[in-house]
Amino acid sequence: MILSHLTLLAVTHRSAPLDVRERLAFDDAALGALVADLQPVAEEVVPLVTCNRTEIYLLGRSAEAAARALPLIAARAGLAEDTLAAHTRCLTGADAARYLFRVAAGLESLVVGEPQILGQVRTAAEWARGAGAIGPILSRLFTYAVVAGKRARSETAISRGAGSVSHAAVELARSILGDLDGRRALVIGVGEMGQLVARNLVAHGARDVAVCNRSPERAALVAREIGGRVVPWEDLDSALYDADIAVTATGAREPVLTRDRLEPVAAQRNGRPLLLIDIAVPRDVDPIAATLPGVYLRDIDALHDIREENLRERQEVIPQVEAIIEEEVAAFTAWCHGREAVPVIRGLRERVEAVQQQEVERALRRLGHLSERDREVVRALAHGLVNKIVHEPVTRLREADPETRDDYAQALSHLFDLNVRS
Repeated sequence: MILSHLTLLAVTHRSAPLDVRERLAFDDAALGALVADLQPVAEEVVPLVTCNRTEIYLLGRSAEAAARALPLIAARAGLAEDTLAAHTRCLTGADAARYLFRVAAGLESLVVGEPQILGQVRTAAEWARGAGAIGPILSRLFTYAVVAGKRARSETAISRGAGSVSHAAVELARSILGDLDGRRALVIGVGEMGQLVARNLVAHGARDVAVCNRSPERAALVAREIGGRVVPWEDLDSALYDADIAVTATGAREPVLTRDRLEPVAAQRNGRPLLLIDIAVPRDVDPIAATLPGVYLRDIDALHDIREENLRERQEVIPQVEAIIEEEVAAFTAWCHGREAVPVIRGLRERVEAVQQQEVERALRRLGHLSERDREVVRALAHGLVNKIVHEPVTRLREADPETRDDYAQALSHLFDLNVRS
């Protein structure tokens, strides 16, 4: 059964602390290795990795896929299996589909309704397709997820005025520093999140927004857009000395701002406060930097208070989104049930077509005087008769409810000796 083999293993901002989540923030190379690790366990795999989640969607080769996959994921992340298990949410069947649709709709995001997650869901499926890891079942699952996400945003107000992690980071800065008007700000890393941070800082009145990136060309593009300035990577320390607030959002695998780097900066600032907001996963700032005088460090988990406020603002529309999700779950479930009849339908067609071909050719040998045109008419007649005879039982099998369909499938398999499993 398709649904019984559909499995999700999810580690998110709701289930795990940051030190666990950052071990699971696999880059593309690590994801490729993980998919290879999971081949004996799963026919299809789609990993969804964002700053707040690592979720592995599997079509297992057996109903025990979760138990077999967990130690493989733990080994790849360098985590103890029991540690990973304690922070992993495991869902199967329609529950796994429902959860993915909630993710796509923005209900499971740190900032409810945020727009970026829908593109990330689509990108995850595209990555898996490029890696040869996705097949027809998970491909259809992710198609339904994107539909659910689009409908949630077009048919409800869930995303109206919604922010993002980047927006929440700036809101956090405002809650700590007050008005940002006249503040000097530094953005380290100009990927999608960093760009959004830079725009939001400017929108909220930061006086001098500098951007720093290992690739100066990308930094220059962002600086030009926001009317800011570029800080060369080698001048990062001096930029930290000047800043009132620095937001980090690089894709580095190791901390960019270590204690050794920040200690002389803090000493030069002579107690002048520096607010560091680290929204990267893995973290850009060594947590021990928070012990330095005048340095105030907040990581991505500090955004939860902003999430609660955002959630309260959208409480009324959440039931509307959940109703859309249930419709899409029902549609996907129906598709899966119909798909389960495919082996029996294919087997039935192959059996009757083989009999048809054998009997038609035997008849044509006995009617040796027929022209080739007449022979084609006979073949077409036989093919049409077989299709008409098979059409009704195939249609009833496809349209039956799951319990009845199983009975029909078993009956057809037995009556026609199909030797297939539904």
